[in-house]
Amino acid sequence: MPHNPTTPGSQGNNPVAQFPPLPPIPPPPQRPPDERQAKASQIIGGLAGALETEMRVAGPNLATGYYASSADLGRLQAELAKGVARLTVAQVEERWDELSSWMHRFLRSWVQRCKVVTIERQELGVRIEIETQDDHGYYKYGFDVFPRKP
Repeated sequence: MPHNPTTPGSQGNNPVAQFPPLPPIPPPPQRPPDERQAKASQIIGGLAGALETEMRVAGPNLATGYYASSADLGRLQAELAKGVARLTVAQVEERWDELSSWMHRFLRSWVQRCKVVTIERQELGVRIEIETQDDHGYYKYGFDVFPRKP
């Protein structure tokens, strides 16, 4: 039986790669440290220093991508659209777990201090909602991303 690379399958323990592949996550924008994260950075740094011999400490993204208070929604939308533009609406549905995981990883590296990331499949696209936080407050963002038509 011929192999169809657009459908899930496996050979032994190796899953078959889906086609078209999702693009690699591009490096996030580099910005100087956000002064609005000074308190959080100080607390996390103090904990990491105090616990370094006993355990590893992981905290929120305070170093790369857009500040929590000023995410460039147009750029985020454009970059995420590059990932879904390769897919049809049907492929978005078929590969939802892979695509939503890719989008979560992308957003967590491109937006500092994400508290909540909601990614929902809609009839014609994907709805993205992000809640972020810095030392001064919480911020909510939302936009849509659309795959190509069938």
